[in-house]
Amino acid sequence: MKIKHFYAFIIITTLCLAFLLLKRPGIDIDAFEELFWFSCTGLLIGYGAQYVSNRFLIVAWGMYCVGLFLDVLDDILSKDTLPLLVADTSLKKIGLILTCVVLYNVIHHERKIINKLNNEITRRKKLEEKLSFEANHDHLTQLGNRKSCFENFTALSNKYPYLLYFDLDNFKSANDTYGHQTGDKILILISNTLQSEFGNDNCFRLGGDEFVAFSKIPPENLEMLREKLIEHIFEFGVGVSIGMAQITSKESPDEIMHRADSAMYSDKSHKIIRQRPRT
Repeated sequence: MKIKHFYAFIIITTLCLAFLLLKRPGIDIDAFEELFWFSCTGLLIGYGAQYVSNRFLIVAWGMYCVGLFLDVLDDILSKDTLPLLVADTSLKKIGLILTCVVLYNVIHHERKIINKLNNEITRRKKLEEKLSFEANHDHLTQLGNRKSCFENFTALSNKYPYLLYFDLDNFKSANDTYGHQTGDKILILISNTLQSEFGNDNCFRLGGDEFVAFSKIPPENLEMLREKLIEHIFEFGVGVSIGMAQITSKESPDEIMHRADSAMYSDKSHKIIRQRPRT
């Protein structure tokens, strides 16, 4: 049966039952209320058959609808026929119970699906955050990498007046003498000090033993900064050369970086004079 034919059947049945009720002496409000709900339930079944995938729910509505139909029929006959009374009451209650059970199962099932989707969204979000972090940070020191430095250069240069360029002195020699694990330890120690001094988001590892930081430290305090940086690494014979460039809006990031790099190499030429003995 097509849906439009089913709708027509429900409407015609409702009109016929209403006509029969009106022929009875007096107006039975309860009977017309039952007829109204019979019509609504019937139309709901027709609508649900198109969109509701759970057929048990349609069956439950159907049983309830038949129970209402028998209720109205009982009112029209004006007889309390026991089988009819039992049938209409039982069908309505069974239909109602089945509807509640099916709806509970549907909601429970949909909730499981929603929870799975939420878990998958959370998992993907964490994965995206991890991939984004790995793409923008150095895996050893956890500092931002060169890519991250240039992506954030403009924003940071608006807040800080100086760019500091750091290069470790004698790092290769220490790495060869004490091994790569010690070399990694030196890089991590320097990175930890930089993060402590400048904050996690303001310092970057460009590669190898080269680092940069955006700073408000005035030039006269660079030696004090150098002492802090080499405090935990000078025992390996490693020092730090520092270059400073004042940030100006007229220069590109590459130009500012180049000036800081040049200043660092100028500072490196004095490393023998300032080198501290290993203890």
